Amino acid sequence: MTNTVTSPVVVLGQGIAGLSAAIALGSSGYKVHLIGRRLAAAGGLQLSPNGFKALSSLGLDKAILDKADRLNAVVIRTLSTNRHLTEIIHDPMHLHAAVSRQDVMDCLFAKAENLSCIRFTDTDIHTLQLGTKEAKLVSADGDIFTADEVIGADGSKGLARAVLTGQNSIPPPAYCAMRAEIEAARLPTAFRRPSTLLMLGDGCHMVSYPIKGGSQINLVFCTSAHKVSSGWQKRYFGLNPLLSSLTDPAISWANTPLYPAEVLPVWRRAHLTIMGDAAHVMPPHLAQGAGQTFVDAACLKVLLAEKPLAQALDQMAATRAVEVEAITKKAAASGEVMRLGGVASHARNLFIDMAGPHFMNSWLDEVWEAEN
Repeated sequence: MTNTVTSPVVVLGQGIAGLSAAIALGSSGYKVHLIGRRLAAAGGLQLSPNGFKALSSLGLDKAILDKADRLNAVVIRTLSTNRHLTEIIHDPMHLHAAVSRQDVMDCLFAKAENLSCIRFTDTDIHTLQLGTKEAKLVSADGDIFTADEVIGADGSKGLARAVLTGQNSIPPPAYCAMRAEIEAARLPTAFRRPSTLLMLGDGCHMVSYPIKGGSQINLVFCTSAHKVSSGWQKRYFGLNPLLSSLTDPAISWANTPLYPAEVLPVWRRAHLTIMGDAAHVMPPHLAQGAGQTFVDAACLKVLLAEKPLAQALDQMAATRAVEVEAITKKAAASGEVMRLGGVASHARNLFIDMAGPHFMNSWLDEVWEAEN
């Protein structure tokens, strides 16, 4: 039997973006129907001061910080020889932290479930139609959902982005990230410090940081997809004694495609507005992926206190499309520098060594401390 459900607002996607959008709307008094699959989240993420400022607007900063590991620096070394290049010391008055993605999701769900105006449905949406007066969504089970407004927060490959752009695909992955979570006790002390470790190699780089109260280390190794063929761990880690433990075949590495950086120029059409990864594909090189999604939601919440829903969505879409463009370009440029190969990689390392922390701080602070 087909069921028809009507809601003022439907949020599509039960990930970080969807939950954040639902919380912004629900805490502003709007009835929200949150639709999508509730899935487990692996790995970790880093949050900078701008991300925590956005979380504060959403009433989530304390809950997430309680689960997070404070980070006091970014240490940059060479991947092959472990040579120290520079170290960026974080101002202790500004929050930099790393946290398990699952812990973030748990905090978001707890907040959303405490808002009585948010309703959840765990299902897949196969069809999204934008009518003249309302939007209609049809689930895999044939159930129909109608809404005055739809927030598409179902990711870069999701239905909402495809409907808004009229395209069913995005450009192929530019490269890939090999991700692993490893017990801290199995790794050298350098990995267990309360800092981000960035190791620059020839055509590749690796980032690591502690999560879960320091009991686990989240590692992300980025390079071209064709370079992670059989035995890649020994090729990249085997010559550096600090990294030799990463060649253990028992370590499970998850291959995650990284798509080209992109910010859509238009985030809103008719009754549909996109947010998060659906609107901006953010390379993971400036710790801004989740942070910018929280900024999207915080921007919406601020506007909802001043304007009716449709006007708030109009302004959020226009404002954030411009703001996030510069950060996305900077993240993409940072990734290109990190993946330099051959002579260029040696020149990069020499420049970072000679320029010192002042240059790196000036490059990063305008992103990390960005107003929102």
